[in-house]
Amino acid sequence: MKAMIAGMLMICVASDALAQAHSPAGLQGAISLIANKFVQVFRISIPPHARTPMHEVTPRVVVWLSDAHFVDHFADGTTREERRRAGDAEWVSARRHAGENLADTPMEFIAVVIPTAGRYPH
Repeated sequence: MKAMIAGMLMICVASDALAQAHSPAGLQGAISLIANKFVQVFRISIPPHARTPMHEVTPRVVVWLSDAHFVDHFADGTTREERRRAGDAEWVSARRHAGENLADTPMEFIAVVIPTAGRYPH
């Protein structure tokens, strides 16, 4: 599994799309690594103690590049405190949420989005 993740990251870094900046959901620390009709890959960095605005998240795979300690704030008013370790990978379902990095270090991850019916949801 780690070899597959490492291979995926090497492909992302080698992509010509690396230089294209893109900001999903208004996130300032997001860079588009790959964007084509098959997949969209973002590298996202959220500064220490920063908050993200309430936004829609499409279904995706997330690969954590750093340890993370954060709170998810959901549209229904509930919250959930979470921790991840560098190297963890997980499926994230569609949701509306805001995030808050509780750590003293940046929270960094790769988000891999597969478009539905050849289109990217907003």
